[in-house]
Amino acid sequence: MRLKPFFIICFLVFSCYDPNSDQTSETKLYVCLQAQNQVAVYDAPSLELKKLIDIDYSHKNTPHFIVIDEENDFWFVTAMEGGYIAQYNLVNDEFIDTISVGNNPALMTIDPANKTLFCSRMSMADMPSMGGMGHMGMIVETNIITEIMYTKDGLSLGREFILDSDILHGITYDYNKENIITASITDDWLYKIPLNDDPLISNTMDSLITTYVENYPNRLQPLQIISLNDSLVAISCSGFMNNVNGQVQIWNIQKMQAVISYEFDDKSIPWHLIKAPLRKEIFIVLGGSNGEGGVACLTYTANEIELKWQYMSGDFTGLHGITIDAAGEYLYVSGRDTHYLYQFDAVHGSLIASIPLAAENQIVSPGGISMMQNVCTDCE
Repeated sequence: MRLKPFFIICFLVFSCYDPNSDQTSETKLYVCLQAQNQVAVYDAPSLELKKLIDIDYSHKNTPHFIVIDEENDFWFVTAMEGGYIAQYNLVNDEFIDTISVGNNPALMTIDPANKTLFCSRMSMADMPSMGGMGHMGMIVETNIITEIMYTKDGLSLGREFILDSDILHGITYDYNKENIITASITDDWLYKIPLNDDPLISNTMDSLITTYVENYPNRLQPLQIISLNDSLVAISCSGFMNNVNGQVQIWNIQKMQAVISYEFDDKSIPWHLIKAPLRKEIFIVLGGSNGEGGVACLTYTANEIELKWQYMSGDFTGLHGITIDAAGEYLYVSGRDTHYLYQFDAVHGSLIASIPLAAENQIVSPGGISMMQNVCTDCE
């Protein structure tokens, strides 16, 4: 049968149409604006601001850290001063629920398969400036790790693990989601908490320290922990109070033994860190000032760690949060003192873009940042 021109045109138009395509598809990047009690949502990698979400569960909340569950379409934020964890819909960013977990929820680690997350609780108010990184408010020492379960209908509290050490901040699941790994900033002490109710295991992170009981050495000051594989975790240690070199330690958590470490300058103040999705690399924010602030990339093996690149600038003070895209192409870093969002080339370590997070002279104090690893074609 011979097709007439009109039908040929229609056939070509519809055959080229992809029902799954969406010109508004995006990869969301979330930034905690602590001083404004807001979370900013950007499109990445364009860094176009999409919306601002008010975090207003109490008088003062201070959104601090975000984790994302792309399997179930949720994201969660700790409201540090308000004492809440909040749940949002990932597609439209609508509020779902909050739950009070007590004083100063800090970081979280998430298990989407079992719809469970754990949070640490700490406060480090009125500490030395750390390049502006001190948390506001009264000092509250907490030694509790809290379990939270979630569904599409909201949040519920699970177990609480009470440890011997105070000021717990860094926290992660191990690779197989069988244990929680956390560390005390004040005690320089690392904990492995089995989720099958076996006894916990702990060890000192500093060979000069032999006990955590009322010791508070504050030497290494571990800040964040990330899982690298089924046996290794990486831990950033700021060392900002005692002229100790900032460092990244790698631990074998099956043996609960330190494997190797990499040391930076004593003014570098390593803060948050993240693993490359496709390569054996770790990216670390260096929160130091006076030219010691920047971002570094370390390569690692089971027993070696080396510096791949380092981008330093006197303009960087108080760098804080860090995240990376799924392809390992772009790094995003928040500047707590500069009130900027930075985009880096993750492969070569060059600065691509600097975006102000607020109007001139407006204080937003950005904290934790996180981004989707998949493109969202139906996000609002």
